[in-house]
Amino acid sequence: MKSTLAGLTLSAMVLVGCETLPDGVNTFVTRERASVLWTSIDQPFTVRLRAGFGAPDFWCAAGRFAERQVPGTTRIFRLTPTPRPQGEGMTFTLIQPPPGVAQPSGLARIGGDPTSLSVFEATRLCRTSFSNTSFLF
Repeated sequence: MKSTLAGLTLSAMVLVGCETLPDGVNTFVTRERASVLWTSIDQPFTVRLRAGFGAPDFWCAAGRFAERQVPGTTRIFRLTPTPRPQGEGMTFTLIQPPPGVAQPSGLARIGGDPTSLSVFEATRLCRTSFSNTSFLF
C-alpha cells in the first residue's frame, strides 16, 4: 500500500515553535527541545542530533513534528542508514519511499514494518519529564 499526503488539508502549516531560516529551511522545536529541519511536508525532514539522543528520541521528535500536520495513522519512514553516522541527525519522510530506500528503525520491535512507525507510535516514545514545568499548589 502506497502512502501519500494527497487530500490532506494543511492549514498554513501552523506549528508551535516554528522558525524559517534564510535558506528556506524551517525549524520546528519540539516540547522536548529537539530541532526538526524541514522545507515542506512532502519532503524528507531531519531531526538534529542532541547530546544523549538515542533512536527513541529521534522518533519522538519525528512524531511530534508530524502529529500537527497529518493523521496519527500516517507512517513515518527512516531514511538515515543504520547505524546512524556518528555526530549526525536522523532523516525521515512521510511519503513511502521506493523499495530498498527506507532503513531499519533502529528500535527493538516485534512484528510490523521494520522501517516505519505510525505518527501515534512515534509520539508514544516521547519521555515524560516534569523537570521544566512549574506547578502551582
